[in-house]
Amino acid sequence: MDPKNAAISKLYRQYVLARVTDLRGVDVGHFDFDPDSTLYTFVINADEQILLRYGGRDDESAETYFNEKSLQLALERGLAQYRLAKEGKLEPEPRAPAKTPADYPDIKRDIIDKDKCVHCHNIGSAKTKLAQAAGKLDKQVDLWVYPEVLALGITLDPEKGTVIKKVEKAAKEAGLKAKDEIVRLAGKPVLTYGDLQQRLHLVPHDARTLELVVRRGDAEETVTLKLPEYWRVTKIERRGGTHALEPFPEFWGKELDEDAKRKLGLKKEDFACEVTKFWVRTNAQAAGLQVGDVVCAVDDVTKCPYTCNPVLWIRLNRNAGDTVKVKVLRGGKTFELSFKLKARPW
Repeated sequence: MDPKNAAISKLYRQYVLARVTDLRGVDVGHFDFDPDSTLYTFVINADEQILLRYGGRDDESAETYFNEKSLQLALERGLAQYRLAKEGKLEPEPRAPAKTPADYPDIKRDIIDKDKCVHCHNIGSAKTKLAQAAGKLDKQVDLWVYPEVLALGITLDPEKGTVIKKVEKAAKEAGLKAKDEIVRLAGKPVLTYGDLQQRLHLVPHDARTLELVVRRGDAEETVTLKLPEYWRVTKIERRGGTHALEPFPEFWGKELDEDAKRKLGLKKEDFACEVTKFWVRTNAQAAGLQVGDVVCAVDDVTKCPYTCNPVLWIRLNRNAGDTVKVKVLRGGKTFELSFKLKARPW
């Protein structure tokens, strides 16, 4: 952001600004947020009532929705929300049960007890580890967090908060239009992209429809959108919570793009990832897998509707102790390897 932006500087002077770089003392139950964001902002009052959020990200970048125009809009709306709350016209939502980072055993043992800072991504990893340890993790449900509106066929204008720039697929079928401004989602107000993504995150996984209220011109209209089957799917392999998931696939790999797949004779929906590293001696490496190999099948599975990355597929569909068979492309030749999965790499 330009430090000389007069409009934003004027707005800042009406706020008390607090930068949090260590989450040890934060109630992360109340201040719930996407822990894989680069920057996340809460606008609150003295009662810690959350007035709005500014932040969030998509699969392409952690900075897609960060720009001076959207920040200025959020700051203006935050002040308006503050005035409404002060006048008793903004009903506070029920506060979630308190939870601190120390309530997660891994964070307490490995970070807090060693007097280290608790970073945002530590929260996502700790949630997965806690659920796994308790035997309560549903891999096909719990990992799909903070979905994107793109999956609904909605492209937002990054500079205009929740104003729609383009519609297609489910959004178009529901009657949404470009220039509509989303003002409520699932019955709750949304003022920013951060608000919208948080509300979308809280929509039940088994929901089949989603109610949106949009401002179209001078009027508001209610639209019911039919949710696609895999509407929560994003590239969760980039998330800390997924990195903590057992089992370890026995190699690290980068998913190939469409052009790279085409050169190998694969379709865009096919599994394909290039082995990038091992770091430690793994069972896959012992079986003969090498850096630069392309894995294109696991146990004869070559595609699935929610990922093209066999590394992620192994994490979501296999368990520690399982033996898997992978199909490998190397130097124009194809062969198969088998190896046993460990829970963790080290």
